[in-house]
Amino acid sequence: MLTYMQVHLYYLVPPIVVLLAVYNPLLGRRDGLNILWLCFMATIWTTPWDNWLLSQSGWGYPPNSIVGKIFHVPIEEHMFFILQPIFLLLLHALISHPRLLPFDLNHAKRRLRVTGSASYAAGDGKEGTTVSEPTQRVETEDEVITLTRRPLAALSWGAIWLGGLVLVNEAHGGALWNSEEWIPSIVRVGGKGFYLGWILVWVTPVIALLTYLGARFGTAERLTFILGAGWLVTIDTIAIRAGAWYITPETSLGIHVWRGLPLEEFLFFCLTTHLILLSSSLISHLHTLLLLSPTLPPCPPLHPARHIALLFRVALSPPPIDRRMLDALVSAQETLRKGSKSFDVAKLAFGREMRIDLVAIYAWCRVTDNLIDEAADCKDGESPSRLDILQTIRKHLEQAYTRTYMHPAGALPSSSTSTRPSNEEAILGSIPHLSEEDRSAFHLFAALIPRLVPIYPFRELCDGYETDLRFVASPSPPLSTATARSSDPNGNGQVDVDVDVNGTVGVLPTSPLVELVQDPDFELEEHLPIKTTSDLLEYADDVAGSIASAICYLSWSILTPSSTPCRPVDSLSWTKHTHSHVGGIGAGTTVPQSQSESESESGSGSGPTPSVLRRMRITSHAREMGRALQLVNIARDIAKDARIGRVYIPLSSFPSAKDLLAVILPSSPPSPSNPSPANRTARESTRMDLDYAPYTLPLLDMANKMRSNSQHAMADLPRTARGGTRAMVASYFEIAEAIRRRGGAIDERGVRVDKWRRLIAAGRAMWFGMA
Repeated sequence: MLTYMQVHLYYLVPPIVVLLAVYNPLLGRRDGLNILWLCFMATIWTTPWDNWLLSQSGWGYPPNSIVGKIFHVPIEEHMFFILQPIFLLLLHALISHPRLLPFDLNHAKRRLRVTGSASYAAGDGKEGTTVSEPTQRVETEDEVITLTRRPLAALSWGAIWLGGLVLVNEAHGGALWNSEEWIPSIVRVGGKGFYLGWILVWVTPVIALLTYLGARFGTAERLTFILGAGWLVTIDTIAIRAGAWYITPETSLGIHVWRGLPLEEFLFFCLTTHLILLSSSLISHLHTLLLLSPTLPPCPPLHPARHIALLFRVALSPPPIDRRMLDALVSAQETLRKGSKSFDVAKLAFGREMRIDLVAIYAWCRVTDNLIDEAADCKDGESPSRLDILQTIRKHLEQAYTRTYMHPAGALPSSSTSTRPSNEEAILGSIPHLSEEDRSAFHLFAALIPRLVPIYPFRELCDGYETDLRFVASPSPPLSTATARSSDPNGNGQVDVDVDVNGTVGVLPTSPLVELVQDPDFELEEHLPIKTTSDLLEYADDVAGSIASAICYLSWSILTPSSTPCRPVDSLSWTKHTHSHVGGIGAGTTVPQSQSESESESGSGSGPTPSVLRRMRITSHAREMGRALQLVNIARDIAKDARIGRVYIPLSSFPSAKDLLAVILPSSPPSPSNPSPANRTARESTRMDLDYAPYTLPLLDMANKMRSNSQHAMADLPRTARGGTRAMVASYFEIAEAIRRRGGAIDERGVRVDKWRRLIAAGRAMWFGMA
């Protein structure tokens, strides 16, 4: 025989402990609110109902099976009201975690709007230059409601509730109405329908309400339902067979799903599991709307009551969401999944609230870098064309932030109210052959990031692009090859992906320096901008330290309450003091500063507050870690970068010009007329014979020192941002370890790191803090 407490200790508590241990690095305040609220509601809603069932002998327990009771309900039963939601919510959180959006866009409903005068910025977007159009009725799919009402589905649950009410009425001898006249005697169950009737009457109204509001099951919810309900009915079967509790035969139908599992118990666990998962799905949807709507705070209030009140308001009046932004988010995720598998895996170390905006940042970084490096519109690959594209990117960046300041949250001009393209679209129109996929990445960035992250890191990243353009331009790769050097928003610097459309390894172009160095008048040093270690660190700070700081700002905007809830970036005005480049495209260009920004920066006006000083310190260490990761990246790609005319090793590191030329031109290229396998093999052998260790190992030593100096600061980030940053750092430094194991030797193919080795390193860092 098992006691009720033993059932919990043997079968329910252990899986909860395991699930909690696995999910612990991702367990944030939103998850905590979800668990707290549903446990509270389960207790409040179930306790009166269960007391009534026990008082009417609907079910029972041996006296020696419990440790005590409150009124009619055993203490262990009250524990179950809490343990069941915790078990199911943790299981649901893990299973649904890989999905970026907790809802299906196929269920989104277009919004019918009646507009007043439609205003939009004209000309260069300066304040005051707006144009108005007359009132019009607009039917548009530019904005959609993702949380759509489901009245018919709710009515079906109402019908089930009526069926339960019939059973309850019959079980109580027609206390509500006389049912003998219209219910055939052959289907009357009398008192045996008591337990089933009260289950249906108790649970279906809540399910109907949630269903009407728009809650629905997706793939993750269905899988969680199968696993969760399956485990709970298994526990119930074991407990009933072991005599921990029993269902009274006089109040049940006497139908068993299998031995030890009455039909009523089976339906009880199926319906309660459905209810809990439906609630969890709805809450996840509401939290995601906070991130996607500019009229809502991305970080909910710290106080649980205000947090819940905000979710209630959003559930009752869901905001319209930019459909193009949603499509761009899905497209960006798919592109990154195919083109950057390392990021696709690494982003899972962050919660959904961080991942959505990380995808937006990473997609923008990837697209902008590709546009500059590939320069598809300029076949000769000359720098002026690439500089023009960089200037266009900068203009779009400034416009995205200026537009956000000009138009308060919720008042952004919609393309549906005007036939003219937005200023952002007009700017992007100057980039030839810009694909719709790339255009959507710009739109996604402009829609999500300006209210969360200051502009300064992205200006610095553009400065890093400009440094790359100071090298001799390499010929553009053929159309069948995509050579992507995307800045990694995880602080990993640039990630090289050389794959063609069929997934095979692409061939890098011949170094542009091959012929130029033969010219006696050619000044090589003028085309190698990284001359000193200081230059190297400045470049690494621009392309990687900047994005590392952006991740810090993103985590504070999303995971910590702000004094400016709908625009957390306004409370980050102190960040301009942590960046070397605060100006825009032209001299004196700055982002407007509001009064609340000034006040939040200095507190009482006597200087930065302790909280601001602490964040400045964290940001400084984050930038140092970003620089360290970029040094690892440079060490890995010395041979590959040299092949396209880029040498990031400081010139001061080369003992002589001969050593520099050996890195730039490790061998003569094979003749185009005779690209034989033998020539290619000999050439690769020559490159492998070149000793890169004097350049790679010092870079890795410098990176390790920076990592040691800065890794402790990750513990000061918001809780759910720590595991992800630690995992990414540990995973990336496995590249450094792989280079060391080879004695510093590298080649143009880079360094391959065993997938399991990286996963183990990331796992240790994520769960045990061993970064």
